Amino acid sequence: MLPRNSVRFGLLIAAIGGLLFTLDLPLLRMAGSDKGTLIFVRGIFLFLSITIVWFIVNARSVVKIPYLAGWAGLAVMVTNAMANVALISANTITTTANVAFIIALVPLLTAVFSRIFIKEPVHLVTWAATIFALEGVGVIVWDSLRFGNVIGDLMALVCACCTAAAFTIIRASKKNVATSLALGSLASAIFAYFIMPIDLSHLSSQMTLGASGWVWLALNGLVVIPLASTLIANAPRFLPSADVSMFFLLETLLAPVWVWVIFGEKPSWAVVVGGTVVVSTLLAHAGWRLSTTLRARPHARMASQAEF
Repeated sequence: MLPRNSVRFGLLIAAIGGLLFTLDLPLLRMAGSDKGTLIFVRGIFLFLSITIVWFIVNARSVVKIPYLAGWAGLAVMVTNAMANVALISANTITTTANVAFIIALVPLLTAVFSRIFIKEPVHLVTWAATIFALEGVGVIVWDSLRFGNVIGDLMALVCACCTAAAFTIIRASKKNVATSLALGSLASAIFAYFIMPIDLSHLSSQMTLGASGWVWLALNGLVVIPLASTLIANAPRFLPSADVSMFFLLETLLAPVWVWVIFGEKPSWAVVVGGTVVVSTLLAHAGWRLSTTLRARPHARMASQAEF
């Protein structure tokens, strides 16, 4: 059993990391620019921050971490680039509430993808939770058909699928592919530069981004997301992974609230109903997973003692 102080520290850093993640979408909204500019600038900032951390860690570590971890690293780079483009595109087309509720599907989609591609067993409870959550998302997408936001909802679903695919690749390869997120961010920036396209001479223009936009994106890409990722990544050292995963629900719950308070972007009743179905399902599923883990722990400890 972990010492009580270690558990408290794990809860603290997981909570702070989860709260920081809730600022991702609001900060993108506060930057107030077009999707191409947001993808480009945020991608460059994330690339720089993650790469700098990699250099620092490698300089102090005896075991060196490769910058690109083989085919798994390349695959995660591609899925991360697609997720970045889809996330920001969704956030500029549809409401933050829609984006947050749909991206909340990631844990369930990861379980489904793991069953399909790497043959991991999926409990009947998880299948049932997936069906319920998808029904909640269906309500959200149906509501968006009335307002012409369905493309944004679909982009959010693409982001969720790409993120779940990346987690599945990581589970299958068991490699450290953190720096692939840097390369994925750079790839999304390059995509935005050539496809959107981006006029570098206009990035300092008040009409394109402006000084305040640079501040919000720098806060997002250089501080908030790297710090949140570091805290969440270290939390499993002090807490079970099932406990840590529950803190990801904070983004689903609070990101729409921040945008509502700051921008007055009030979600429709249909989105509230669909989001409630999604969040309730995820909470119930996370509670089931946690209780299952806690019940299994004493049996595993007794078995190890018997073998000894």
